[in-house]
Amino acid sequence: MAFEILQRICFRFLLCSLLVGSFVTAWKEQISAIGDPGMKRDGLRVAIEAWNQCNEVHEELPHMGSPRQADCFDIYNSSSHLKLVHKVDEKYNKLGIANAERQGLKNINVNQYAAWKERFLGYKCQVQDKPNPWQFWMIMLKSGNMDTEAAICPENGKKSKPFPPESRFPCFGKGCMNMPRMYHDYTHVHHTRGVRSLRGRFYGTWDLDADISTASRTNNTSYYSVTWKKIAGKGSWIFHHFLKTSPNYPWLMLYLRSDATRGFSGGYHYQTRGMSKIVSFFILLLFFFFLLNPFLYAVFGLVFFIIFC
Repeated sequence: MAFEILQRICFRFLLCSLLVGSFVTAWKEQISAIGDPGMKRDGLRVAIEAWNQCNEVHEELPHMGSPRQADCFDIYNSSSHLKLVHKVDEKYNKLGIANAERQGLKNINVNQYAAWKERFLGYKCQVQDKPNPWQFWMIMLKSGNMDTEAAICPENGKKSKPFPPESRFPCFGKGCMNMPRMYHDYTHVHHTRGVRSLRGRFYGTWDLDADISTASRTNNTSYYSVTWKKIAGKGSWIFHHFLKTSPNYPWLMLYLRSDATRGFSGGYHYQTRGMSKIVSFFILLLFFFFLLNPFLYAVFGLVFFIIFC
């Protein structure tokens, strides 16, 4: 009986403390877990990545570099002129495994290089902020094709063995797990009737022999496009996504992600860069404490209140 009373007192005390703490925090300032809440910042930070079915690269395409690119820029604005200063140029966006040795990267494969390139682009795009800096929104491309006979994807961290094709793993034959071609219209200023707007785009296809100029409207050709636009100094960025499959690439994915600014993001075994500068593991831990034992939750919350409040 005494234990139940103590449990209720602790829980009510914690609840009141959290409510008061929330009001005080909200009164002082608002802190977003996302680097650019509402996508209102004119100086956009956006990047693109491509993976195969096993969340790796395996092989780069000729003249495309590692499948990581970024469009990051700062803006210098005056009443008469709007200037964009890009942080990442074509030279950096086209970096590939062939550049690794010149960059002092030894004994590195294409998968590791892609992860390194993402961190490098994050360094170029990084915005200093509190409590942590942030880098970019991440556009993620992925193909579900898998060549079961090539045994490319690891199985539980170990090299897998070839197995016969299965209907759940589409593949037209050798090379079906290729990376997509990536093209980039860097963000630029567009003038329309006295209104200054900002526009940019990533686009491409998985069908390597396709004519990219007609791929968006040609039957039986895969195609993706992500376009962003914004009126300078007003509103938020508007993103338009377009994804089209083809007989050779029937399972395609296109996401706009807010990855962690450091550490790992869900599903990937490499360090990422992104927009989520506060990962709420602590709050998740409290939630599981509450599910397991309300008394433990109350005690843990009381300690948290004493230390941080």
